[in-house]
Amino acid sequence: MIPEQREHFEIAGITVHVGTKKDVHLKITELFTATPVFIPVTVIHGTHSGPTLFVTAAIHGDEINGIEIVRSIRNDVDPHQLRGTLLLVSVANPIAFMTQTRDLPDGRDLNRFFPGRKEGSMASHIASHIFRKLVRHANWGIDLHTAARGRVNLPHVRADMRVQAVRRLAHAFGAEIILDMDGDKGTLRSAATRVGIPTIVFEAGEPLKFQRSLIEKGIHGVRNALAEIGMYSFPRVSPLFQIVVDDHRWIRAENGGILILNVRPGDIISKGDEIALNTKPFGTELKRLRAPYTGLVVGCTTLPMAIPGSAVCHLVKLDHRAALLKKLLRRQRLVYE
Repeated sequence: MIPEQREHFEIAGITVHVGTKKDVHLKITELFTATPVFIPVTVIHGTHSGPTLFVTAAIHGDEINGIEIVRSIRNDVDPHQLRGTLLLVSVANPIAFMTQTRDLPDGRDLNRFFPGRKEGSMASHIASHIFRKLVRHANWGIDLHTAARGRVNLPHVRADMRVQAVRRLAHAFGAEIILDMDGDKGTLRSAATRVGIPTIVFEAGEPLKFQRSLIEKGIHGVRNALAEIGMYSFPRVSPLFQIVVDDHRWIRAENGGILILNVRPGDIISKGDEIALNTKPFGTELKRLRAPYTGLVVGCTTLPMAIPGSAVCHLVKLDHRAALLKKLLRRQRLVYE
């Protein structure tokens, strides 16, 4: 039998040999002082042939649960047992990470500028480097996020379920909730999928926190994905249930005031239930924000202050499955805290 021939992996002029794990620094921009800015990339180039998967975290600099997920996967994967190549980025936006903010210093959201342009703004320039030097090497992708500042998210996957390969990856990841959505223009997920690299997003938790139970859930999800696409023989961890939903929206405050929130991620509430009590600073006026339909809370605000239009509760619409899900979620409660 002829031994399998495997080529070395090249990234940004750096060679990663077969059966090795290499940490490299990928230049994405420069500061005012002409100091180069790099993103840390771990390339695990397997001994055996297979697909290439990228996993990115901290595209928003304050969303750090994904950093721990990436670091754990880096330690878990033995290149001699890997089929294909794994590209791991623990901090995709080091400028925002250093300032512990979501966006770049010019106020732009990096995750609205993919695939980017070399001649564009800082965000577009950085997006272009990440997309050309990293994402374009891959066959699959997973992008790790948390909620924005002032919000918290139930663990869930976001995916364009119209795309067969995306659908496969989303189901395999193993989150209980899959939001079927094609993604905003300029997101890494939508840009990669559009050029034939099926990519999903995993959302879980709050910014600027390491939340161990949610990190573990993300680790299991990436392992599941690696097993599904034939890259690594991780044991699969199945969810207690799994539903795909496409009917969901943020329920918003109708008045300004101070909120007393009565729900949290993972709650199932019935139509007409009180989501929040909105009161004025003196406490003399009360407004009740009620659920417009029976649904599952997948996200909510963590801030008590509200103005008209403030996002209060991200509610997924449920049908006859509500009673069963309520029972199952009660058994899974610690997963979401």
